[in-house]
Amino acid sequence: MPGIEQLPPDQRAVLQLLLKQGRSYDDLSSVLRLDAGSVRDRAHLALETLGPDTDLSDDRLDEVADYLLGQQPASARAQTREFLAGSASGRAWARVVAGELRPLASEGGLPEIPADGEEVEEAFDALEARRERRQDVERSSKLGGILLLAGLGLALAVVIALLVSGGGGDGDGEEGDTGQTPPAQGQEPQVVGQINLEPPEGGESPLGAAQLLAADQGLALRIVAEGLEPITEERVYALWLYNSDDDAERLGFPEVQPTEEQPLLAAETNEPLPVAALTEFDSLIITAESRSEETASSPGEIVLRGPIPRLPPGGGGQPPAEGEQAPPAQEPGG
Repeated sequence: MPGIEQLPPDQRAVLQLLLKQGRSYDDLSSVLRLDAGSVRDRAHLALETLGPDTDLSDDRLDEVADYLLGQQPASARAQTREFLAGSASGRAWARVVAGELRPLASEGGLPEIPADGEEVEEAFDALEARRERRQDVERSSKLGGILLLAGLGLALAVVIALLVSGGGGDGDGEEGDTGQTPPAQGQEPQVVGQINLEPPEGGESPLGAAQLLAADQGLALRIVAEGLEPITEERVYALWLYNSDDDAERLGFPEVQPTEEQPLLAAETNEPLPVAALTEFDSLIITAESRSEETASSPGEIVLRGPIPRLPPGGGGQPPAEGEQAPPAQEPGG
């Protein structure tokens, strides 16, 4: 069974907002510009993925999921506790899921799951063994987190469409300038290359993945990053092509910036990349920029960096013609 880190980014973001921020489905529907039912479906699917196989009906799973996520009124909570008190399989499923959700829970913790002492001890032993196995797997790859993001091509498209089309910006008047346009349904572009984004000094967070896409209009970028500090009135994130501080070209400011309420950075551009992206620059970087430096000609603090791959002949979309300029970047608002 996968853990929290293996969930698609959109499902993981919904769980983080529900548990860490104590939000309701209705609250998130406003933040993410989705109906509450779609938010609830993502949360339920995430918990079903985290939980073990069970003989519980779909309705019961939905009920227990709402209970664990704190999304029930008082009368419904009492009924669910009564059900769990009389259902060994219900308790077993709820305990495994609760063990996965606990690191995300706020100070109030998760709802109580009825149990006797022996069941509790067995559940914690099983959870500890599971965590040890997962740690062994994660140690085998320094880039485990990046590879998980990298393998979620469809999930990246989903979260981009979810956040970008929903206007999930920073709420302070930031305007995206990366030419972001959600891909049309049925026209998902081919991924022809990938850039794994890591902290320049190493470490497991933040992490990101950028996909090079071959679309009709040429090469485009699709980017998702997590674990970045929320933006502030003084700081915002930008994308650059990079060789050195004196040799860099800014691509723009992602429309979707991480905030306290929405933890992801996301961008998709369907504008052609500059020819220099594949011929003159070595890296793609995400930087933290001062909002006062609206005309900065060199990058700010590099928070994520990854090497730009050299595609083989015919391995990607057609770059713009020699001498053709990329569209100018807009500057961030106050």
